Amino acid sequence: MRKWGKVIGLSLLATSLVYGGEYTLKDVKKIGAKITKEVQKKLKHQLKKAKKHGGLEEMARYCAEESLKDIDAVRMKYGKDLRVRRISLGNRNPKNAPQKDEVDMLKAFDLMVKANAFLPKTVVQAHEDGSFKLYAPVTLNSRTCKKCHGDKEAVAPKIVKYFASKYRDDKGYGFHSGDLRGAIVVTFPASKEED
Repeated sequence: MRKWGKVIGLSLLATSLVYGGEYTLKDVKKIGAKITKEVQKKLKHQLKKAKKHGGLEEMARYCAEESLKDIDAVRMKYGKDLRVRRISLGNRNPKNAPQKDEVDMLKAFDLMVKANAFLPKTVVQAHEDGSFKLYAPVTLNSRTCKKCHGDKEAVAPKIVKYFASKYRDDKGYGFHSGDLRGAIVVTFPASKEED
């Protein structure tokens, strides 16, 4: 019995050294999937509510001014050490600009979409420092979303003016049905060094 206990203990140690100590790959998949699903559900619900109360203008205002607070509220339910963001190669808000490793992942998702491949619900990226990123790709499927993210010429002038007042380098136009809009990414930190 003791011999097997040592073997199991060593394998668990090796696994935690490879994947980081605080979050296992299994944790990342489970928690990350819950977070991304909850974020998407929350944003969809709030956009429907905004549309009902103020139409397209209220939806644009929600996306620009309130959505980040709702994403952060979801994050706080799962752990203060996590980071949750929406990212896009066609970002509108500079806070949604992807980091270098995230650019590569978004480009890979975009190639899959263009090749008519099925996108996975989530993909996990492991980093050498023991941290992880879980990505949930997002495609443009709603006609309502196209009213703000479609071809700029087709977007209502008051919406274009509103976004121009909020963002200097707006790259959020030119998307069509089925295009990759971006991804929700959850960052899980590496384990902290103990003294």
